[in-house]
This record gives sequence, C-alpha cells and structure tokens, in this order.
Amino acid sequence: MNASFMKNFEKEVTRDKIDSCLIQHNEKLVFEYYRNKKMKERQHKIYSVTKSILSALVGIAIDQGYISHVNTPVSRYFPDSRKGLAGDEITIKHLLTMTSGLHWPGNAAMIPSKNWVKFVLSQPVEYKPGEERVYSCGSSHLISAVLQKTTGADTVTFAKKHLFTPLGITQYKWNSDSHGVAIGGFGLNMKTEDLLKIGILYMNKGKWKSKQIVSNEWVEESTAASFQMDKTFSYGYHWWLLTRDDQGSSIPKTFFALGKNGQYMFVVPSYKLTAVFTSDITDDSSRPIDYFKKYLLPYACANS
Repeated sequence: MNASFMKNFEKEVTRDKIDSCLIQHNEKLVFEYYRNKKMKERQHKIYSVTKSILSALVGIAIDQGYISHVNTPVSRYFPDSRKGLAGDEITIKHLLTMTSGLHWPGNAAMIPSKNWVKFVLSQPVEYKPGEERVYSCGSSHLISAVLQKTTGADTVTFAKKHLFTPLGITQYKWNSDSHGVAIGGFGLNMKTEDLLKIGILYMNKGKWKSKQIVSNEWVEESTAASFQMDKTFSYGYHWWLLTRDDQGSSIPKTFFALGKNGQYMFVVPSYKLTAVFTSDITDDSSRPIDYFKKYLLPYACANS
C-alpha cells in the first residue's frame, strides 16, 4: 500500500474517536493503530458485530448436523409459540435476513422483560415472512436460543469449542439474558486482534491455516445479498454488503459487520483485504465506512 495514502488515512483515523484499527492486506498486517496502550488489551463492546459471529455459528451447526438447514421452521424449536409464529412460515433464514415479519418494538422494550425469548415470540406477525425487512436484535436472540436448543450447549460454549478456540481466541466475554441465553444481537466483547481473525477466516472462505472451521458453502451463502437495501447496501445472513463506491461504481464483493458507535469488520476476498475498527463514535457511526471507501478500497485495488 502506498505510504502517503496510508498517512492521510492515519491522520483521519487518529483525529476521530477511533479506539483501534487493524488492516491486513495480502496476508500482511499493513496498519495497526490503538488510541492508547489499554485499547490493545481491551475486550471491546462490539455490539451488533455479534450478529455476524452468530451467523458463523449457525453455519457450523448446520455443517455438523445440529440444524438441518436454514429453511427449518422456527416453530419446531418453540412449539408452544406455533400459533403466534404464523404456523411454520417463519424459518431460521427469515431470522438471519431480518425478514421474519414479527413486530419489533426495540431493545428498550425487550431488555426489561423477564424472558427475552418469550417476549420476541409473543410479538404479532406484521408482515408475511420474507417480504419486509425489519432490523431486529430479537431475531438474533431467537437464533442464539435455537443454537442452545439444537446443540445441547449454550451458545458461548459452542462458540468456544468450534470457533474461538480453533482461532486462538481466548479472551472474550459474551453476556447472557436472565435465562442463560447468550445475547445474540449485541452481547459480545472481544479484543481487536481477535475480531480481525474472524474477518480473515471469512476472507479465506472459512479456512484457518489448514483447518476448515466454517464451510466455504456457508461463507458464500451467508455473505450473498438476500435483501437489497438500496443502491449501495444489501443484507445477507446477519452480514451487510457494500455494492458501490463513492462514485457509484460497482466494486468487488465486499461484506462487513457493523455495530453501534462505529464497530466494523470489512472483508474483500478478491483483494485479500480485511479491516476492523473499534470506536466510540456517537454522532455519525458510519464514518469508518467512509474511510474504508475513500482509502482502503482504492489502496487494495491498486496493490492487488
């Protein structure tokens, strides 16, 4: 990557409320920034980036036979809620793509409830499943509950055994609700370097070193556009997709995870580029996307 270009990128990042940023390109760490020494060891709140990691766990559960396929009806796991779930229409795929049709009153309504899973399942069905997309942490929490029911282990234990330990991720915290269900929508705290490992895993089609952690088929399927948001963004299975640059031109497949206050993980497989940001941006948390489009995509294109 061009040194002067990265210098301009560094100037913008260090002036912003970015806590950390790591960039790997062509299998080399080409940029490393921590706002201070504590940020390197901190287990950052990654908020909704949790959703994309949860998506990886669903893929692993399907690969290992715990879940048959994404079109499995959710009511199979919550039979007492069959009527409220509109029969067998709502599937795991609907939850992953945020198209369940269930009303979502927001985290502020779910968090005080005594049982988060029952709260989400008790919501009325507003749309035919698959037709409308409504971003919902409740859908993610149901997925975590499904993982717990199907694997016979809580989501955190399953993640530790099948994802975190194989990647050498040992320092993290995944908060749970009062019933012991790992918070699927926003519960994870991770170190920046470990977040980068998740991105690298997906850049390498689910393979870490010589071991296939997540199937290539799941990586491709889950990061494909399932729902078109607008001309610039699409949504997959708890992953976002960037389809155009600032000039409106199409770009190579680029998918990313995002969380509140500027937490991001970007992956561009054809450019062998992975970038992660942890931030404390409360005014416009989309700025890391702007940095990514303005600096990192052109860099990687010129040097790939």
